[in-house]
Amino acid sequence: VYDFYHSSLWINNGIMYGKYKRDLVIDIHIAKEMVIDRQRISAGILRPFLVDVTGLLCIDTDGRNYLAGPAGCKFISAGAIFTKNRLLAFVGNAFILLDKPLIPAKVFSDESSALRWLEPFKFPN
Repeated sequence: VYDFYHSSLWINNGIMYGKYKRDLVIDIHIAKEMVIDRQRISAGILRPFLVDVTGLLCIDTDGRNYLAGPAGCKFISAGAIFTKNRLLAFVGNAFILLDKPLIPAKVFSDESSALRWLEPFKFPN
């Protein structure tokens, strides 16, 4: 597990996992740092990504746009956004609808459903 001030990241069974830190506020600067850290951990290998956004407090428009764009989606084959918090699920769905990530993305309240959805996006490397 790689631990950063913004999140923890790890890889298990071909899937990259991320968990946002409690009360995380994402602006463009933090979004860029998150992407750099994730890309470094990915070692240039395309993988599905499951991110637990439960710790998210706020994300601004520039941060959302960056995460949905080419840099934010690099080395990600698909993104599953996981939270049991209804407000954060709404934010996740708004992110997908408004920012239109360049990869398949979906919000889940059940981690096992998210992992099943990500399975076809795993590629042999």
